[in-house]
Amino acid sequence: MSVREKISTVSIAVYEESVKQKRTQRKKGSKGMLIFLVVCMLFGGLIGFFGAMYMDKAALDLKRFAPFPVKDGLEILYVPAVFLFFLVTMVLHTIIHEGGHLIFGLLTGYGFLSFRVFSFTIVKKDGKLIRKKLKVPGTMGQCLMTPPEWKEDGRYPYIWYNLGGGVMNLISCLLVLPLFFLNCPLLAWAVGIFIFTGLVFVCSNLIPMTIGIPNDGKNCLLCRKAKENQKAFYLQLKLNAMLSSGTRLEELPEEMFDVGKHGRLNALTCYMRLQAFYRHLQKKEEDKAEECLASMEQEMEELPMGFMNSIDMERLYLLLQEKAPIEQIAAHYAVLQPVFAQGKDISVLRVKYAYYLLLNDEEREMTEWLVRSKNKKLPKKLPKRKQVSAEKIFEDMKKAAEKHPVAGEAELFMSLATACKENATEAVI
Repeated sequence: MSVREKISTVSIAVYEESVKQKRTQRKKGSKGMLIFLVVCMLFGGLIGFFGAMYMDKAALDLKRFAPFPVKDGLEILYVPAVFLFFLVTMVLHTIIHEGGHLIFGLLTGYGFLSFRVFSFTIVKKDGKLIRKKLKVPGTMGQCLMTPPEWKEDGRYPYIWYNLGGGVMNLISCLLVLPLFFLNCPLLAWAVGIFIFTGLVFVCSNLIPMTIGIPNDGKNCLLCRKAKENQKAFYLQLKLNAMLSSGTRLEELPEEMFDVGKHGRLNALTCYMRLQAFYRHLQKKEEDKAEECLASMEQEMEELPMGFMNSIDMERLYLLLQEKAPIEQIAAHYAVLQPVFAQGKDISVLRVKYAYYLLLNDEEREMTEWLVRSKNKKLPKKLPKRKQVSAEKIFEDMKKAAEKHPVAGEAELFMSLATACKENATEAVI
C-alpha cells in the first residue's frame, strides 16, 4: 500500500479544518501588510493614470530634460537608468537611515553594538569591530545599540533612537534639494530620485505601521502608551547586548522576563515572552515552556505576522517533539512554508532541522500529501522534491552560527538542536 492510500478521508478532513483555523487566525496579523500593499498599489495606480493622461506632454518634457542624450527610438534606455538610480539611492538611504539611529542613539546615551546594511554587518566584540555577514529577511538594515540603564522613576529615552533614522533621511533630502535646481539634467534626475526614495523611507518608518514587524514609528507609539512597553523596549536591547557578549539565557534572572507576563501582549512585550520560552527550553523546563507558549497563542491574533510566525514555529517544534498527530503537524507546516523557504536564518533552520530529524520519510510524505489536499481530495501525484537531510540542515546551522553577530543567540539555537538530536537518538535506542 502506498503512502497516499494510507491517508484516510477522516485525516484529510481533520487536517483541512485545522489549517482553516490557522489561516483564519493569521488574517488579522496580516492586516498591516495588506493595508501597506493597497496604499502602494493606489499610489502606483495614480502615477500610471496621470502618466497616461499627460503622456504626450511628458514625452516632450523628457526630451527637454533628459538625463543624457540618446538617439531617437532609444528612449527606452532611460528606464534601466532610472531603475539603477533608484537602487543606488536605496543603498544610500539605508546607510543614512541606520546612521541616523546610530547618531541619535549616541546623543541620547546609547552605546554602539552592531551596524548592518543588507548583509554587511559590523559588530563590536571585546572592544574591537568585527565584520560579519548576516541577512535578516524583510529588513534592509539594522543598527543595534546598548541602552542606557533603566530608571523606574525616570523617563526612558526611546524617541530619538527610534525616530533618528527617518529624521536623518528627511534631513538628507533637504540638504540635497538645492542641487535639483542647478542647470544639470543628470544631476536633477539623480537628486529627484534620491529625494523620492528618501520620502519613501521617511513615510514607511515614521508613520506608525506594522509590516510583518512594527516600524520605528509604531515602536514609539507603543512606548508612549505604557511604561511597561518602554521597559520591554529597554530589555530587548539590554538582552541583545548581553547575548552578544556570550551570556546564556539560562544564566539570567527569571524576573527579567516577567515584563508583559500579565498584561495584553504586543510586539514589544511578546519578544520578551518568546525569550522566556527559549529560556525554559534551554533549562529543560518543558511544562513551563508549554505554559509560556500557550499564553502567547491565546493572544496571537493581536500580534504582527512576524511574531505569529515565531509562535507557530515553536508550536510546530513542540508538536514534533511530542510526536503529535500528523494532521496537526501538517497544518502548522502548511502555514509556515513561506517562512521555511527563506532558508538561512538560524532560528528557522532549527525548526526545519527538527522536522527532518524527528519525522521519518513516510510521515514527511504524508505531510506533503495533506498540505496539497484540496476540498477533501488528494492530488494525483506530488511534484518532484529536492532531497533534504537533517544532517545537511545541521551543517547549515553551524555555518549560520559562525556568522551570527549575537553569540548567545547562536549558542542557544545550536544547543537546542543538539538536545533535539540527543533525544531522538535516545528514543531510537
